[in-house]
Amino acid sequence: MNYLILTIKHKWFVLLAGIKIRANIWDLVTHDLSKFSPSELLHYQRQFFGKADQPLQFSYAWNHHQKCNKHHWEYWIPTSGYNRGGYKDMQPLPMPERYVREMVADWLGAGRAYEGKFPLLDKWAWFESNKSKIFSRCHPDTIRLVYKVLKGLGYKEDK
Repeated sequence: MNYLILTIKHKWFVLLAGIKIRANIWDLVTHDLSKFSPSELLHYQRQFFGKADQPLQFSYAWNHHQKCNKHHWEYWIPTSGYNRGGYKDMQPLPMPERYVREMVADWLGAGRAYEGKFPLLDKWAWFESNKSKIFSRCHPDTIRLVYKVLKGLGYKEDK
């Protein structure tokens, strides 16, 4: 039950952040619906508000979430082994701008839901400590779009 309430709060804050950065309204309304599925909900509840004693089941749930939601950068990394379109396995595809906007709204909404406030962009510790790991796995066009969206909010990129 705790995780269900937290997920609803998260969705609300993603909606607020997404409206501010002009994300697609349908994407914001349908954001993270897979978290309510049996494949995810029970395992997230157990991991964050229970015993956290089933790491493999949680990993299955997290993988399901990433692969079912286009606002996750991990969704855009091919892993099939087929190279019919010119991109190799593990070579990231560029994310369309609509999903980059939802991803940034997700990051902002998570900060508000889990830390109690929207992050201050000039002191956004989560982004600063995670961007090198994330961006090392993203297409350069995706990275440019992330900074475009953040700059629209007043973020100043370090050079």
